[in-house]
Amino acid sequence: MPALFNYILTPSTKEEVLLDTPLPLSHKHPKHWINITAENEEKLTFLFQKHNIHQLTIEDILNPNSRIKLEKFPNYIFFIFRGFHFERNQLTQKNFNFILTPNQIISLTLDYRDSIGAIIDDWKTNNKILAKGYEFIVHKILDIETDHTLAITQKIEERIEHFEDQIFSNAKSLDISNVYSLRSSLLSIKKGMLQNKEVLEDLEKIKNSFFSDEADAFFRDVRDHSIRILELVDSNIESISSALEAHIAISTRKTNEIMKILTIMTAIMLPMSLVAGIYGMNFRHMPTLEWEYGFASAISAMGLLGFLMLVYFRIKRWY
Repeated sequence: MPALFNYILTPSTKEEVLLDTPLPLSHKHPKHWINITAENEEKLTFLFQKHNIHQLTIEDILNPNSRIKLEKFPNYIFFIFRGFHFERNQLTQKNFNFILTPNQIISLTLDYRDSIGAIIDDWKTNNKILAKGYEFIVHKILDIETDHTLAITQKIEERIEHFEDQIFSNAKSLDISNVYSLRSSLLSIKKGMLQNKEVLEDLEKIKNSFFSDEADAFFRDVRDHSIRILELVDSNIESISSALEAHIAISTRKTNEIMKILTIMTAIMLPMSLVAGIYGMNFRHMPTLEWEYGFASAISAMGLLGFLMLVYFRIKRWY
C-alpha cells in the first residue's frame, strides 16, 4: 500500500505524476484523470499553480473532517464525498475530494484508497471507463464506495440480529456497550449518506456543464443505492431500539420475579421468626418451658405457620 499514489491517466496511458512541477492544465487527450495523494498545503499550492484553485478549497482537501459539500467556482467545481470503513466495530470516515474542470478531473485523498487504487492498478481494463468520459470515473469511485457502505450496513444488521437472538435466548453474556457502538456507527452513516445524497443531487443539476446525458442514469443509480442505505440504516436503528427495549423489559421482569420470590420467602419466615423470638426471651416462667415436647411443638408450629402462609399465597395466585 503506497504512501503516495499520484497518477495522470488517459484512455491509452498511465503515468506517475511528477511532484516537482505544477499539474498541467491540459493534456494531449481532451479528457484525463489526475489522482493526487495530498501531503500538505505548501505542496498542493505548488501543484495547483496553473489551476487557480482557491485557498479555501486546499484547506478543505487537507482537513479530514471537512463537511460533505459541493461548491462552484469560476473555473472549476469542487465537491467532497464521504466513504466509510468498518473494522472491529469501529467506523472510520474518509473524504474523497474531486475537482472538475471542463477537460479534466482531479481526485485528491489524504492517503491510499482501495477503491481508487483498484481502478488504477487494473488500468488496462478500466481505461475504457475514462474513454467514455471522465464523469464515468467519478461514477465508478462513488459507486464502489456506496456499495461498500451498503455492505457495512448489512454487516451491522447481521450483528444486530445476533444481539436479538441473544436477548430472546436468555444469553448471559450481552455486551450492551457494543450495541450502542453499532447504533453510533449507524447514525454516522446516516448523517454522511444524507449529505452524500445532497451532493449527488447537486451534481445532477450541473451535469449539463460537465457530464454527458448518458452518465445521468448511472448517477441516479448511485443515488438510489444511497436511499436504500438510508432506509436500511433507519430500519437497523429501529431494530436496535426495539432490541434494547426488549432487553430492558426482560431484565425488569427477571428482577421482579426474583424480588417476588424473596418477598414470599421473607413473608413465610416472618411468623416463624415471631415464634422463635418469643421463646427466645429470657424469662424464668414461660409456658411449656419445662415441657419435654416443647421444642418439638415449637418447631412444628413454625413449620405449620410457614405451610399455611404458602397455601394462602397459592390461593391468592401470588406465585
